[in-house]
Parts: sequence; structure tokens; C-alpha cells
Amino acid sequence: MSSPKFARPPPEINIAKISFPAPRVLLVTISRPKALNAIDISGSWELASLFDWFDEEASLWVAIVTGEGRTFSAGADLKGMHEIDPTS
Repeated sequence: MSSPKFARPPPEINIAKISFPAPRVLLVTISRPKALNAIDISGSWELASLFDWFDEEASLWVAIVTGEGRTFSAGADLKGMHEIDPTS
């Protein structure tokens, strides 16, 4: 399969691996298996950026989200929640 052509490249993210397994399909594999794919604060921002890009990319119609390892996702990674400033 040839590389897909996009209006602009996808954002670089660390929390997940992205691929394009078929025309018009984005595959997002959350890749934090040691943390049961829990999503930390920076990861949530990365995923938001990725899905903003996906929403603007007319050549993509479907996004599939999966998790690496034995778990899809344990949910939010609460370890970093103390870093959030509730006044902002």
C-alpha cells in the first residue's frame, strides 16, 4: 500500500501508534501497555490534537481506536491529576 496523501501531516504523538491499514481508515493503537494503556494528561492532549486533525482531514472517513497488550485502556491515569490547576 502506498503512503496516504494528506492536506497536512498528522501530529506527532507519543501515547499511541498511528497507521492507515486501508484507504480512508486511521488506526490508533494506544501504546502504554505497562500502564494498561491508561491515558495521562499529556496523552489526552495528544489524542485531542490527533482527532482534531482527523476531523479536518477529508481523505479519512473512519477512525478505529484499540489498545496494545491485554487491555484496551484502564481509563484516565490518575497519577498526574495533582498537577492540574483547578483555577485555570
